[in-house]
Amino acid sequence: MRRTKPVAAPMVARVYLRVSTDAQDLERQEAITTAAKAAGYYVAGIYREKASGARADRPELLRMI
Repeated sequence: MRRTKPVAAPMVARVYLRVSTDAQDLERQEAITTAAKAAGYYVAGIYREKASGARADRPELLRMI
């Protein structure tokens, strides 16, 4: 019987991008996604929203988790 090497599970990342003002830019934050892919992660989802950090109602954050 021949033994096979176990295959490592891929590293998975989900990216949450949030800005709270118009002066902030979601595209600028997409460097996170690029860096994750360059590090060998499979990006399973990107979740974006414009919301204050003080507010608890963040639909995209809840969708991600």
